[in-house]
Amino acid sequence: MGYHIIANFPDNRDYKGTLKVYNDNGRLVFGPVEALGRGSNDPKNGNDHTNWRLKYADIPTGVAKTIVYAKGDSDYSYGPYKRVWLNKAVSGDFLTATNNGRDEIMIHGGDPAKSTSLTWYPLRPTYGCIRLTNSDQRELIKVLEANGSSGKITISES
Repeated sequence: MGYHIIANFPDNRDYKGTLKVYNDNGRLVFGPVEALGRGSNDPKNGNDHTNWRLKYADIPTGVAKTIVYAKGDSDYSYGPYKRVWLNKAVSGDFLTATNNGRDEIMIHGGDPAKSTSLTWYPLRPTYGCIRLTNSDQRELIKVLEANGSSGKITISES
C-alpha cells in the first residue's frame, strides 16, 4: 500500500499551486489544497528564488520517493505536525537539483504570512520546500499514514 502525491505549480512561483493525493487504486484521497513551492531570496542562492538548482530556491519539477517524517523543531517554520520528506530523487529537474546538492526537501506547514496582500497569502515562502497550511498538513499526514507512509510525488508546472 502507498500513495502518489501530485503537486502542480505555476511557472511564476509567486503564486500558489495545488497538491492532491491518490491511493494505489488511483482514487483521489486528499485535496486538491493550496500549496506554495516558492523558495527564498536568500543570499546563499544569489538572492534568486527562481534558480531551482540551488538550495533554498523554488521547488523543482520531477519525481521523487517520499516518506512521512518527524515533526520539525520549529512550529513557526514547519508547523506542529509531521512532515513529508522527498527523500530520493527519481527523475526530472528534481534529480538534477539533488545531484547539485539540494537535500532535505519537505512538505510541511508553518505559521501564515502576515500580509494579506501577498499573492501567496496565507502561505509563506520556504527554504526550498512545499508549504501547506497547518490544517492541510495535519490532514495530509493522516491520509499518508493511512495509505502506507511511503510513496512518491510528481511535481509539475503549468
